[in-house]
Amino acid sequence: MKIHYTLDDSAARLPLAIRSADAVRDRAVDLRNAPGVRLVEITTQHMSNTGAMLIDELATYFDHDVPSESDPYQLAGCYANRSQLEDLLRDVRDLGPDLTAFDEVEALFPASVEQDINLLLALTTVGFPAFGYVRTYTDSEEDEYHGMVVNLAQARPHLEQTLGQFSLSLLIDVIRDGFFNHQAFRLAYDGYCTAVGRDPEKAVTRLKHALLSRGIAWYLSYRRNLAFYDTVLVATEETLVNCVEVWNKVMRHARGKRLFEEMLDDWLQQQPDWQPDQMCVDVVAYHAVRAVVDRHGDQVLRELIVKGPDYFLKLYKGLGLHQLRV
Repeated sequence: MKIHYTLDDSAARLPLAIRSADAVRDRAVDLRNAPGVRLVEITTQHMSNTGAMLIDELATYFDHDVPSESDPYQLAGCYANRSQLEDLLRDVRDLGPDLTAFDEVEALFPASVEQDINLLLALTTVGFPAFGYVRTYTDSEEDEYHGMVVNLAQARPHLEQTLGQFSLSLLIDVIRDGFFNHQAFRLAYDGYCTAVGRDPEKAVTRLKHALLSRGIAWYLSYRRNLAFYDTVLVATEETLVNCVEVWNKVMRHARGKRLFEEMLDDWLQQQPDWQPDQMCVDVVAYHAVRAVVDRHGDQVLRELIVKGPDYFLKLYKGLGLHQLRV
């Protein structure tokens, strides 16, 4: 397993550097050709249901000193906080290779499995107002890439809302572990299943694979500081019990073939919150993987991946905790 990545800050650096309509025109070629800008543009267009181009929105802003009425790229917020975002971008860029730790994900998979994953990591200060989002796309050479966007304009409000505080060190942890490694693991797990011939197409099998892959992904998000996340996530026993009941109900529907594909897709749809307290599958998954790792140690993660979700559920059942229908 090998994860190849390119880190591109063009969607942050270029908008922050532009200060006039002439500068928009001078940087037009850069704005049109930069991979990070293009990734932010296509995701913003998709998520905001707009055809607006970033360069056109920038031209409008600097021609009239105000953004367009819809402001799909959130230019008003970007330029209202320009100096703070310039400092934040510089601090994040100074981290260099420490902003990623994909070797930790690669190490979880057997070295014998030849699987390449190509990632474009984009830093932005404009675009759809979510802290992080993922998009799969094909480049001009028909190579498949997975784009991950981190919106630095949303960094402080996101961390303060979800974790109750903001600091550069916490932001780096959230980007590196909570987002990059989390999503890279899920992509790597899907690729691994394809490479070894596992078929997670049936509803029950999809659910079990989701439980394993999401559980490990969330554990990777938090394992550097489990005590801190135990405090800020405030995952109550009542919440866990309720989510286990939902999981068991969904599994009953899946076993009885009453779970339509669109229902399953909705239930497994990832929300852009990067916190396992919004969806029952994530709550149950994190609890189950965390419990198994607490008993068997981090080395068990490799066994779980190789031996699969049934082995994982067998280990979890042996702990005598909440009864999961499988």
